[in-house]
Amino acid sequence: MTRADISLGEFVKQLTVRIHEKHVRMPFKDEARWHELFYCFKRESHPGRPAFLDSLRFDWDGPYPRSEELSNYIHALHFTGCVAASNPSYDEISLNESLGKLWASERLEGDLSKFMEYATGLVEKQFAVPS
Repeated sequence: MTRADISLGEFVKQLTVRIHEKHVRMPFKDEARWHELFYCFKRESHPGRPAFLDSLRFDWDGPYPRSEELSNYIHALHFTGCVAASNPSYDEISLNESLGKLWASERLEGDLSKFMEYATGLVEKQFAVPS
């Protein structure tokens, strides 16, 4: 995959694998951090930035920028069993191990791998649990 042909869905999957490998907690119930993260990606012009970000739309009707497409995709991963958000609170996502291995086998080409490294570092800050 290259920066030109990676989709929102593929990017979320690749990012989820890397987040899981770093043992960073992924929020589910509180989506604000996901939306703020992707809004940051959209605004920046870091090398390897995926082209789909140009058309990703955000709504500012609430306290943070929200992308319906991103929200729908994250929830679809949960509904299809690719990720789990356990009872009773549904606070965080855990990745299905076998799917994680499959997703990790995808090859990122060109500057996309550099952007993914940058994105993973940003996730570690954005998803950090406040002390």
